[in-house]
Amino acid sequence: MFKSTRMLAEAGIMVGLSLALWYLNLGQLPQGGSISLQMLPLFVFSLRWGAGPGIVVGVAYGLLHSMQDMFVVHPLQYLLDYPIAFGLIGLSGLVRNLKITKTVSVLLAIIVLFGGIALQRYTVSNVQEINKQTAVLQEGMASGTATAGQIQEMKSQIADLNAKSRLFAVGGYVVLISSLLAFVAILYGTWKRTYSTPVEFAVLIGGLGRFVSHLLSGYIFFGQYVPQGMNPWVYSMVYNFLVVAPSTLLSLAVILMIWPSLEKASHANVN
Repeated sequence: MFKSTRMLAEAGIMVGLSLALWYLNLGQLPQGGSISLQMLPLFVFSLRWGAGPGIVVGVAYGLLHSMQDMFVVHPLQYLLDYPIAFGLIGLSGLVRNLKITKTVSVLLAIIVLFGGIALQRYTVSNVQEINKQTAVLQEGMASGTATAGQIQEMKSQIADLNAKSRLFAVGGYVVLISSLLAFVAILYGTWKRTYSTPVEFAVLIGGLGRFVSHLLSGYIFFGQYVPQGMNPWVYSMVYNFLVVAPSTLLSLAVILMIWPSLEKASHANVN
């Protein structure tokens, strides 16, 4: 009973901290999402108590968070972007008692790095395609054959394409830098870890779970906003990576610093 009471108390505290940290975000993106440390308490709770309780607490936070920053076009989209996305952060608890070999760690680090490089290069090619579409529209406006209504429509399309071009140009480099930082963090955890829990894996797994949920939502419900010629999966991938990756890596940096003390407390109070 004492253990359950402690778990319940920590769950309430962590959800409250996540809600507070969301307000201290570093920036909002135009189509939803922000960069913050809101995931940090959810990672800590999942690492202390395991995946099951972590998923439940993540779902609870997702429901409460939706009241702060709700954007809904469909019930399934709501589930994917809020309770499911944040519930999957609880998957970080899967590594609580996991032993990871150095070989596996290095392989994962390499996959993360080269995956980020490949995605950034693909993003650059798509930005170039968006810019070509913008140039075609600008030529159409300058031709003198378009009606006033057509010109207004083309101006709107050009503004939308310019916004997407800037977003994906920045997003591609965020993907690349995030992948590089994740590569370094995994290697750091492999050789310098002074504690038993592979927290860098936990954070990446939880962040990946949230990312996949947002990715599906973006592809299914926002694919119609993709610029002509761009793959909807890539559009959703880059946009949501821009949301999730910086927040995940911020949380990872903090956890790498504070986890030795937290693990001592975990062993004393949980096990």
